[in-house]
Amino acid sequence: MKKLLVVIVVVIAAFLVYKLIKKDNPPREKPVPIAVSKHSDVFNHSVDAVLASYYVMADGFVNWDTAAVSKAALTLQTALTDFKVEELKQDSAIYQTARYPLEMAKTNTGIIVNARDWAEKRHALNDLSDALRMLLLTVKYDQALVYWQECPMAFGEGQPANWLSGKNEIVNPYLGTKDPKYGQTMLNCGENKMIIDFTKPDSAQAK
Repeated sequence: MKKLLVVIVVVIAAFLVYKLIKKDNPPREKPVPIAVSKHSDVFNHSVDAVLASYYVMADGFVNWDTAAVSKAALTLQTALTDFKVEELKQDSAIYQTARYPLEMAKTNTGIIVNARDWAEKRHALNDLSDALRMLLLTVKYDQALVYWQECPMAFGEGQPANWLSGKNEIVNPYLGTKDPKYGQTMLNCGENKMIIDFTKPDSAQAK
């Protein structure tokens, strides 16, 4: 009987010691994984340069500013020429897939630079935006969120067009601030259709 009591006392004592140790050493939170880009800094900077000049150009469209659009489009042409697509050769499938939207982006940027007709420039903006969206999705750009936005009536009722933005807010580059029909009343017309987000370590696709 005494042996049984001793065993019970030892078990209880061990349990109490365990509880005290556990209390003094609470479970550690799992560390948040650090986001590490799949691409080199040089490659990411080349994408950033494309987006930066595109956003400036889009602002020019918002304000119906032909000079600002042309200037930014020239900068965008340079950025697209300097785009480090060769880095993608380590994955031949991605490299080959990326080449088409890159060339389409160059073509439509050239149209924006050279076209005299504002309507032609706006249509080229739509095609350029789609090409850049395809490019960002192909390379899985992971440095920032990019919003894919749409105006349902950019070219008239039931004729939508899209653009890219670094912000969630809708600022419509097709109708903008000086549309002949709507003035600036349709500046915020549109919605977010997609968020291109590969910024998290476990990101596998756009939302």
